[in-house]
Amino acid sequence: EYDEFVKKNPSTFYQSSKHLKFLENILKINAKFIVARDNNEMVGVMPIFCKETKFGKVINSLPFFGSYGGVIGQKNEAEKNIIKFLNEYNEKSDILSSVIISNPFKNTDVYEKYFKFVDKNERLIQCINLKNNTKENLWNNFEQRVRRGIRKAEKNMIVVENSEPTEKLLKKFYKHHVKNISIKNGAVKPKEFFVEMVKNFKINEDYEILTAKYQSEPIAYLLVFNFKTFTEYYMPAYDVEKSNLQGTSLLIWESIKNSLLKKMEFYNFGGTHMKNDSLYNFKKGWNTGDFQYNYYTYANVDKLEEIGKEKLKSIFKYFYVYNYNKILN
Repeated sequence: EYDEFVKKNPSTFYQSSKHLKFLENILKINAKFIVARDNNEMVGVMPIFCKETKFGKVINSLPFFGSYGGVIGQKNEAEKNIIKFLNEYNEKSDILSSVIISNPFKNTDVYEKYFKFVDKNERLIQCINLKNNTKENLWNNFEQRVRRGIRKAEKNMIVVENSEPTEKLLKKFYKHHVKNISIKNGAVKPKEFFVEMVKNFKINEDYEILTAKYQSEPIAYLLVFNFKTFTEYYMPAYDVEKSNLQGTSLLIWESIKNSLLKKMEFYNFGGTHMKNDSLYNFKKGWNTGDFQYNYYTYANVDKLEEIGKEKLKSIFKYFYVYNYNKILN
């Protein structure tokens, strides 16, 4: 029933049942659904994950590296009732925080008007609009440095392959991911990420792994997910010592061309922090457009202060609890 509803209404890969099952396996928590019905027919739904601890509960729609969540549906009354239901649950339960990460492709009025949030954190994603676009037009609108990077990769005789998720390949991919992210002091995906991905998603249907090779040796990888009319640029990883060969640039270009062939409408480079100018400019070079979305947070701020940010980070790993910059201790 949920799958059928998601197909017919504006929704993202992150709200798909396969992704929710993937999250269940990673987080070891069952998804819950707030459902609005009219004459027993589903007219609105919001998937949530609730982590319960002795310190209290944290709700995310959705957790794990900024997965978009929120209400799926197009009937205002149904959306409003779902948010009101969540408000009531937040007030009568031992809730530390309750967070809705809005869908960047959907209007946020229902949260602005009805969700009792105490903090709003603005974010943006960057997307290439592929609808009615051509390979030639895309190429002509890339910034010169992007085109130069792709040409350099081609000159270096880099070959791009569509790969099967073998244990050997995934081990190398993950090793580079850890190294790349650690250099930037970012949050690394858990070890079981690829294991659960292979279990829950179908290769060449739900996701693709592209590999860039130099002299037959892999130097860069790219994982993308496909859902409805979206390609999600999800995880790149590369050999730092061979980054000058521009394997990643060629991987992205081949992935974009694949998306055109599949009649995708958006190539989503994903979230960019407002202050991360270098990442923003990198994505902008591919002629992306900006889509804003928000983290809406209801929270018991006093209790969060009492627990402290370090303990919260440790207990609620992969959940967004609150804007930690606003917690003093």
